[in-house]
Formats: sequence, C-alpha cells, structure tokens
Amino acid sequence: MTMYEKLEAFNALACVLLERLNPVSSGDVSGMRQQWPAAPDEYFAFMRERGHGEIKEDDCALSLLTIQPTLCPAVDYFGDEGFYKDGPYESGAKGEVWLFGWDSAGTAFGFDSGDNWQLLEIDNMRWITRLDLSFRQFVEGMLVCYPQRPISFANGAWRDSGDVSYTLSDYA
Repeated sequence: MTMYEKLEAFNALACVLLERLNPVSSGDVSGMRQQWPAAPDEYFAFMRERGHGEIKEDDCALSLLTIQPTLCPAVDYFGDEGFYKDGPYESGAKGEVWLFGWDSAGTAFGFDSGDNWQLLEIDNMRWITRLDLSFRQFVEGMLVCYPQRPISFANGAWRDSGDVSYTLSDYA
C-alpha cells in the first residue's frame, strides 16, 4: 500500500477534489530529492503518488489549493522577503522558504528550511503561521476539514483556524 492510497476515505468528495492532480515522474521526484534532501519524505511520496495540480470541486470552483510541480522559492512568489520579518503573532522565517502551493486568495503553503522544514502558511501580508502538522496530516486534514484548512493535529483530531475540531468519525 502507498502512503496516499486511501485519501478518498477521508471525504466523500475526495475523488472529485483530487481528480485534477497529475503524478510527478519517479525521475523528477528523484531530482527533487537531490535538490532538497532534507525536505519531508511525505511531500515526495505525495508528489509521486498524487502529484501537482488544483484541488477543487469542479472547473468553476475556486481552488482550495494549487500544488506546484516542484518547490518554488517564496521570494519568487511574493516578490520580496517580507516573510522573514516578525509578524504580530509569530516570528518570521528562519531559513529559505520553499513553497509547494497556494490557494485562490494568495495564501501560500510551504516549508521553512531553517526550521527543520516546518510546515508554514504565509498570508498576503507575509505573516507566517507555523502549522502543527506533518505534510501528510495537512493533506489528510484538508479533506477532513473541507472547505476549511487544518492548522493542527493531535489526539486523532484536526483543528482549523476557527478552533473547530474534526475527526474521521464525524464523517463515517
């Protein structure tokens, strides 16, 4: 069994939400692993098994998340280094930030390479939120919390930014 084989069990809409993803070739994933050897294995497994593209309900819907075919420097996406400055709630990034995707409102998601590849959310003000999730928990949580996004996972439950708790039993 592969790591992301059973994502459809997390939400009745998962088949539709994930149908626009295109797996990345093993050769391309190997190249990414060489370029970013410390990046999470869960990210590379997702790229190989599910891939890049838009996660959304239908062609007319706004994208919940657009996953890029490879990691992108946050500086290139935002056009500045504002995410290194301390925000009102959390300190700025500690190392080079590599984005894997963004939503339709411009909020970006990626990893802080200077903070043990911590999963980050960066809003359009460049304020960082460190997510208390592994990459896999983030992907699974997007389906469980849909249409909200998860910010943490503990004791079998995901939480969104409104402090609403979600478990798989909520949908069984």
